[in-house]
Order: sequence, then C-alpha cells, then structure tokens
Amino acid sequence: MSFKTRISKRLFVPITLLPALLILGGFTYFPAFYSIVLSLFRTRLFSPVSFVGFNHYIDIFKEELFWVGLRNTVVYSFWSIAGSLILGLLLALILHSKLKGKGFFRTAFFAPYIIPVAASTMLWYWMYDPRYGLINIMLGWLSIQPIPWITSRDWVLPSFVIINLWKRAGFNMVLFLSGLATIPEELYDSGLVDGANVFQRFTRITLPMLKPVTLFVVVMAFLHCFQLFTEPYVMTKGGPGNASITVAYQIYVTGFRNMNIGRGSAISVILFAIIFIVTFMLVRKYDTKEI
Repeated sequence: MSFKTRISKRLFVPITLLPALLILGGFTYFPAFYSIVLSLFRTRLFSPVSFVGFNHYIDIFKEELFWVGLRNTVVYSFWSIAGSLILGLLLALILHSKLKGKGFFRTAFFAPYIIPVAASTMLWYWMYDPRYGLINIMLGWLSIQPIPWITSRDWVLPSFVIINLWKRAGFNMVLFLSGLATIPEELYDSGLVDGANVFQRFTRITLPMLKPVTLFVVVMAFLHCFQLFTEPYVMTKGGPGNASITVAYQIYVTGFRNMNIGRGSAISVILFAIIFIVTFMLVRKYDTKEI
C-alpha cells in the first residue's frame, strides 16, 4: 500500500465527519456555551452590554414565578413519566402475547408519536374546547357535565398529561416490545418448573430483564417532559393564572417576548443543570452494568 493511499484512508473518517461536527457544533454546542456567557451579562438583544455576574441567577431564585413554573414542570413530568411507563409496558405485554392483528395495533398505538407536536397540540386544543370539543360531547353522551380542561387551574396540567400519554405510550410500547423479545423463553420455563405463578414470573424475570429498557424510557421521558413548551404556548399561554407555566415557557417569555436575553439564558442554564443532574443520578442508580 502506497503512502498516499494510507494517508487517504486515515483522512477519510475525519473528512466525512467534518460536516456533521460543524453542524452539531454550530447549532448545539456553541449556542449552549454562548448561553452560559450571556447569563452573566446584561444584554441588548444577543450582545453582552455589562457584566452582572450571578445577579440573574440570584434574582431568578428569589422570584416566585420561577418556583411556580418549576413546580408545574415537576408535577407534569412525574405523572407523565409514571403514566406513559406503566401504559407502555402494559401495551407491550398485551401485544407480546399471542394476539391476532398485533401488527395493526402496534401501528395504531405508535402513530401518535410521529405526528408533529404542533399539529397534535392543535388537534387536542379543538378536542378540549369546553362547548364544542369532541371529548366533552362524548362525556355528554354519558350524562357527565362538561369539563373545563384547559380553562381550569385544576384541570390544565392533567390535560397536558393526557396528551403526553396519548403521544408517548406507543413509543414506550415499541421499546418494551424490543426488550421483551430479548428475554429467553428458558427463563420462564424454569420459573414454571419452580412453581412460580404469573405475577412472580413478571416481578422476578420480566422486570429485572427489562431494566436497561426501563432506564432508557425513563431518561428519554424525563428529557422530553422537562422541556414542556408547545402545549402551554399553543393552548394556554401559561394560564389560567400561571397554572400551566413551565420552566421552558419562562425561557421563551423572558428571553424573546421581554427581550431579556441574559436572564432568559440564565433560566436555560438552570434548566440544563437540573436535567443533567437528574439524568446523571438516574444512570448512576440504575447502572445497567450491574445487570
């Protein structure tokens, strides 16, 4: 092999990766780093004006609205993650059995996940209409009074949770189905020989073997839920009475509506820190190498 050929082979990988690295760096890493820089300055549009240090962070932690948004985000994330995890696993267990038409049901349950978020949000916005929405019409058939889904402080977050369950349960189902397919049948046969019932086989074989998939599902769901923005932006504008304002929506309002880029960047850095810390703790706690 000639010297020129060896050089060409060595340069092939970095040259082919260069466009992707430039795009990733320009649209992901540089904006993230620049947000940290802007969070330390008072800004005019996207340009630093004067250094304020950690004043933005101190003001944010003193502001009651930030804690309201964080509480709403945590409540929404908890119920969305728990619900989509249980529902996705339940659907996977049903479709993993000898059920006729499994291909149709898999496609039907997964279909909501591929619908664009803005489109699905508008769809649910019409369905949640207090007077003419399909959901309240169907409740009327059951002699149930109309529910003020997105116009009530008590119902707005549950409304968002329902949307999330509808959208992500099918995605979680597909992941759990892939995990169930990797469990050897011999383990269940051994459990039957040892006298284990259905519940014991589920808790002692299925759940432990699904630990890597469960970790991935929880982490991905957490990343998605803690960045809740589209539903509050399209459906409620953070209302009624800040009942649906989230941390991600606060970043938009502070940075782009109020044009306080420095403070908005500080909120985004706080959100990133929360996501990073929680994700790191989840991975450490459920280290798949221990399986």
